[in-house]
Amino acid sequence: MGRGRHNKVLLHPEQRQRLEDICHNGYASAKKILHANVLLMSDESEKAPARWTDGEIADALGIHQNTVARIRKRFLQQGIELALNRSPRLQPPVPAKIDG
Repeated sequence: MGRGRHNKVLLHPEQRQRLEDICHNGYASAKKILHANVLLMSDESEKAPARWTDGEIADALGIHQNTVARIRKRFLQQGIELALNRSPRLQPPVPAKIDG
């Protein structure tokens, strides 16, 4: 997927500012900062400073192209909150030994 991709990320100025704050403050989890960077680099709005391809984003951040596509797809389908945060587990990894 290159510059002519079907699912384009178009960030509003408020969204862009929020993502930049997450990237620059250093208090968020590493995964959240990485996802915010992917979304900022994927932005194709008129205010975006540069246009990046998936391959360029993946090389710059040290991740796979499929990860970039998955983060972008999750943003478009489920919104910014679910694209930034990890989904909670439905069950704990180890079941409780004592019940009740």
